[in-house]
Amino acid sequence: MPPQRSAALDPTVPLNARAQAQRERILDAAQRCFIARGFHAASVSDIATEAGISQGLMYRYFDNKRAMILALIERQLRSDQEGMRATPLSANIVEELLEIHRLWTRGEAIAGGDASIASVALYVEITAEAQRDPVVAQVLQRHDRLTTQTVCDWLRQHDLSRGAPIDEADLQRRTLLMRTVVEGLAMRAARDPDIAPDTVRAMLAGTMAQVLGG
Repeated sequence: MPPQRSAALDPTVPLNARAQAQRERILDAAQRCFIARGFHAASVSDIATEAGISQGLMYRYFDNKRAMILALIERQLRSDQEGMRATPLSANIVEELLEIHRLWTRGEAIAGGDASIASVALYVEITAEAQRDPVVAQVLQRHDRLTTQTVCDWLRQHDLSRGAPIDEADLQRRTLLMRTVVEGLAMRAARDPDIAPDTVRAMLAGTMAQVLGG
């Protein structure tokens, strides 16, 4: 079987697919650089080197670092929405969050769609940048609203699946609780990575019982 070739390099792949693959390659490199060095310390040259391309080629896809930051937020939004929608209503949310917390404490980025913070370091960088850049803040707020709606929709389907009456005010409260717990867990992983897993499990068990409506 012949070796597979990257869509970014294979001339038999349609141009738009090759361009999209190249764009994702640059974003992956930018994410690694931003996590390792921070937004302001990571240079365009660093990102191009990490991606294995020239700066000139990179500028064909992104005008500047801000464009990459905005694209990373949008990519995370898509990942959040797809991940939450794909989460079975019967999923063991406690165990899934425990596994995510384990990755966070190790400083690892979460691959794929998990409806969660992909990387604590990147989350902190984006949040800080939103305080300085109103354009980033606007995109991040849109991301936040849409992610909140996706979580709320999932909880609504969860309630319907168990025959529970739909209480919109209660759904909003439980959605806020879930988002607060996930974001708080990410920060605790960064600040206190040695916290005992059993302690986290016990906290999540009690909290998710409230989120899922008992």
